[in-house]
Amino acid sequence: MLKNFYSRMHSTKQVKWDIMAGLCLQRKPIITKSLTETEVNFQNFLQEIEFEKSLKSDHELRHEKDVKRMEKLKSGKVIDFDDMDQASNQSAQDYVDKNKEELLNFKFASRSTKADEINDIKSLKRKLDDNLVLIVKQKFGHDDFWVLPQGLWNDGETLRETAERILRESCGNKINVSFYGNAPCGFYKYKYPKQKREQSNVEGAKIFFFKAKLLDGNVEQKDTWTDYEWSTVPELNKKLIQPYMKNVKLFLSNYNVNT
Repeated sequence: MLKNFYSRMHSTKQVKWDIMAGLCLQRKPIITKSLTETEVNFQNFLQEIEFEKSLKSDHELRHEKDVKRMEKLKSGKVIDFDDMDQASNQSAQDYVDKNKEELLNFKFASRSTKADEINDIKSLKRKLDDNLVLIVKQKFGHDDFWVLPQGLWNDGETLRETAERILRESCGNKINVSFYGNAPCGFYKYKYPKQKREQSNVEGAKIFFFKAKLLDGNVEQKDTWTDYEWSTVPELNKKLIQPYMKNVKLFLSNYNVNT
């Protein structure tokens, strides 16, 4: 019986896996998100409390002096020379009127850009109030799939060095990023098709993901993929296949894991 057990152990092939590194490259929000109705109400509530508890500003004190000075002039009372000098200058009300006029002529810049209007998914100037994630379309077998940039680990590299090499190979040298750390933030594995497993004696691939923040620059066209996009996190649901997305969403910021 033991002889049969040891013979089965020796006859079993050692399972091998390709080790890969993946890169989650994000462009962080440029502007803050618009306030929700609840946030607006809370903000107004805090402003009311602050106004009620605050001391009078220099402008309010100046305005009160201006009112008293005008009352003296209307009643014919004699006022001090200091009051006469101040009256000849711009009054607090004149200052308020001037600022109101300037405010009426002021227009806030639009929160949407031209890239939003034409839905330029390759532009970093879209969705300024949201996180954008770089995804690339790569060929796996006979099909193309949207994935995070990824590549094989080379002997002698650390996984962090593999991720940095993949960045250069996938995005070029005209891009500047900051890695969040030396340790992977996520993991995913998948099996190769049966024919490939039998030919290569490799079961599949194990991908260790690293996160990085875009500082400046953009992606250059590369031969390692056929297309690329800067996608918002909710848009990834429509691009990434679900078993893959299920693991990726665990380390994405601004994402509800239960969705």
